[in-house]
Amino acid sequence: MKIGILGVGHLAEYLVRGAVGVEFVLSPRSGDKAAKLAESHRCAVAESNQAVVDLCDMVLVCLPAATGLALLEGLKFRDGQSVCSAMAGVSYAALTASVAPAEAFCAMMPGFANAFSAGPSLLYPGDAEWEAFLALLGPVHRFADRQAFETAAVFGAMSGASVFLLRHLARWYERQRLDAVTARRLVAETFRGNAEVLLQSDSGLDEIAVGVTTPGGITEQLVGVLDQRGALAAWDEAMDAVLARMVPGR
Repeated sequence: MKIGILGVGHLAEYLVRGAVGVEFVLSPRSGDKAAKLAESHRCAVAESNQAVVDLCDMVLVCLPAATGLALLEGLKFRDGQSVCSAMAGVSYAALTASVAPAEAFCAMMPGFANAFSAGPSLLYPGDAEWEAFLALLGPVHRFADRQAFETAAVFGAMSGASVFLLRHLARWYERQRLDAVTARRLVAETFRGNAEVLLQSDSGLDEIAVGVTTPGGITEQLVGVLDQRGALAAWDEAMDAVLARMVPGR
């Protein structure tokens, strides 16, 4: 599998690290990062963005959403090419127009977790080649419905925000004089364990929540304080705001 990457920032680095065995051709922008990836993961660095497009039938777009479409519109794609965009908030219609006559696809992934082949990816519409690539990076969710994909894509922000939550919790333990290594591992292992419960248990979410809450116990106390402060409801408000930004009018 040979894939060209336009935009070599943090996301591109994570994907290259996770997709072992893929031949990558990188755009020359962010030259230092491209050069380091070329050395550490045997990637090729093209002379220009157009050269990436010319050399590869599959092109992955990791450009900043604010400027990415304009850059794509300045490139010449060909019939038979496949272009997958990981730019948050760029509509499928706009992407299709920018890369015509190539075929367009949209993807979303957390990034850092993909470097460890542990992060889920979304793909719209489905495609066997892009699914095979994304499967190297973690679980793949294929969507046939555009609106469902757009809603699910908010998880890109949710994933990043969850890192801030984990850091916040770890620092609470550190303030209580627990050593930093133990605090970090305790928080990470707890969330990983609970994630496995959701993935493996046949019980519904409400049933699981009841099962971990003893009436009058410490979980009920903690959740009660969070509810009183609006901490849980604030996640709804924040994710609604992200969806409205990514999909105006939704």
